[in-house]
Amino acid sequence: MRKKPYLPKGNAQKGIWLSNFRNKLTAALATKLGITIDEIAVLNDDTEVYNYGLLLAAAGKTFEHQCVSFHQSMKSPQQGIIPVTIPVFELNAIVPKAVTTGIFTRVSALVKKIKLSVHCTDDINKALGIIGAEPAAKSGQEDVMPILTAKVVAGEVKIKYIKATNDGIKLECRRGAETEFTILDKINKPVYFDKRELLIAGQPEKRDYRACFFIGDKLVGQLSAVITVTVTE
Repeated sequence: MRKKPYLPKGNAQKGIWLSNFRNKLTAALATKLGITIDEIAVLNDDTEVYNYGLLLAAAGKTFEHQCVSFHQSMKSPQQGIIPVTIPVFELNAIVPKAVTTGIFTRVSALVKKIKLSVHCTDDINKALGIIGAEPAAKSGQEDVMPILTAKVVAGEVKIKYIKATNDGIKLECRRGAETEFTILDKINKPVYFDKRELLIAGQPEKRDYRACFFIGDKLVGQLSAVITVTVTE
């Protein structure tokens, strides 16, 4: 039976795995396995940066929700009834040292070195969480993600993104009382205008957008973060 990769799929799960790998690879064990001080230093920096990225992503989603709630509360017809607190983005964490891209490529090389050590045992592999197959090689497209920006211009929503080497994006939208995203359009230009009229004339309408890159007939990478705008006319 083919072994499953030791590296988990989810971003948060990767963070947990990486932290365990770093913490269990003590100085004494590293010396025994032939891992250098410089390699441990790189592993520490990579772990701190990756987990900081997870914190940023989580805090960003929370802040987005706070901003939407704040914007909606400002439009309350009950003047002076509801106190308004202006949201401020906060992240109670120390900014780590910057690293270059390729964190898990470096980690994979370190794992291979450990497994080749004459002092490596099944118990060590289990403690470090490296029992299993090597992660499959990536084509470079698995982690690409569109970064959307949007603003309302004369009643239309102007959406922009950076196309890079992709053919375009599949844009999805959720508006008003809708609970599910539906496909809005398949776009091959870096700017798109959502010209739809309000669902209910004269009533402000919240619209959520997200997108995924495509190349040819195939979707690539991950869904973007959701961006939200309110159309008032």
